Amino acid sequence: MTDAPPRLVHRRARTGRPAVVAWLRMVRLTQHLGQAWAEILKAHDLSPAQFNVIATIGGQPGLTQRDLSEKLLVTQGNTSQLLLHLIRRDVIERKPAGREKRLHLTSHGQALFDELVPSHEDWLVEQFSPLTSEEQAQLAAMLRRLKRTRA
Repeated sequence: MTDAPPRLVHRRARTGRPAVVAWLRMVRLTQHLGQAWAEILKAHDLSPAQFNVIATIGGQPGLTQRDLSEKLLVTQGNTSQLLLHLIRRDVIERKPAGREKRLHLTSHGQALFDELVPSHEDWLVEQFSPLTSEEQAQLAAMLRRLKRTRA
């Protein structure tokens, strides 16, 4: 498969096609869940991107900024801005390790991680509760398969 942009075809859209309907529903659900989670994070004065930094570093302490950028799928410039904000808030710290600096949570950051990550997991379980555990596993497997064929 290729990642080239699709050729423009002059025909009427057929949005009833299963792939189009699936994509639209996936995007709408993702946007809905993202907005709902962003509202929850406001109580902690965090953005979803900042939460992702905390969750990633808390789960894998000692990452470099480059490692973090790759895991978050964002540019190093975006990562720099996120880190500056979280360092100022005493959530993240950079610790020298040889020629590099490694990222770690401060005690305040660890407290946020310990509170928010389990809450996020519980919240996600609740959001997916209309599906059985088997259906959730099937959905995860199908999404993984789609991603692998596009990578």
